Amino acid sequence: MPTSVDALIGPLASPDTPELRAVAVNTLFGAFARRGTSASLGNRTDSALLAGLREWADVILVGAGTVHAEDYGPAATPMAVVSRSLEVDTSLGIFEGARALILAPELSLADASLLPRTRTLTAAGAELHATGGGEPEEIVATLRSLGFNRILCEGGPSLYAAMLGAGLVDVLHLTVDPSVGPEDGPFGLELDADCTRRFALENATVDEDSMLFCRYRRAPDGR
Repeated sequence: MPTSVDALIGPLASPDTPELRAVAVNTLFGAFARRGTSASLGNRTDSALLAGLREWADVILVGAGTVHAEDYGPAATPMAVVSRSLEVDTSLGIFEGARALILAPELSLADASLLPRTRTLTAAGAELHATGGGEPEEIVATLRSLGFNRILCEGGPSLYAAMLGAGLVDVLHLTVDPSVGPEDGPFGLELDADCTRRFALENATVDEDSMLFCRYRRAPDGR
């Protein structure tokens, strides 16, 4: 029997309820990528889950490094790319999607040396939004101020770590690809030494490929 994507996504709050979900795929020992990308990880069910979460979301939140490494294409859901350097390739498909937002600290947007990049991004149709000092709470607050209640974080590892470390992830969708292989990496997240976040398992489903789909919700105390 095919795995139900709706069951993997689980119960949904009303559209006006703020919620941040993160989605990731790992190998057996926690690698986020193989040979530099996650393209070889997961399967059709994992791809369908990602598509379903993108349909649920008001906005996709992703780091500039991941956008480049994974060669992101256009999406029907607005995409918010986090970048301090404003170095985002305007030939990427994200600029052909519904809406492209670049989230950057105020200092980056005020830096005269980065003005050519801001002009290039604006000419490509991107919206540039300041996120204060660029802290995770400020990034999320900026998206909320723009009317995005449902946020889907697609990483990469540094953005996952920032959002998890700040206690901003409400629901985590983690697919475990039952494999190990050459050039697996990176492993783990670089969180502060005193930062531990706990989640409660809501659902675990195994499909015909032995792919494990876990849905975790942040524990009440978040620790």
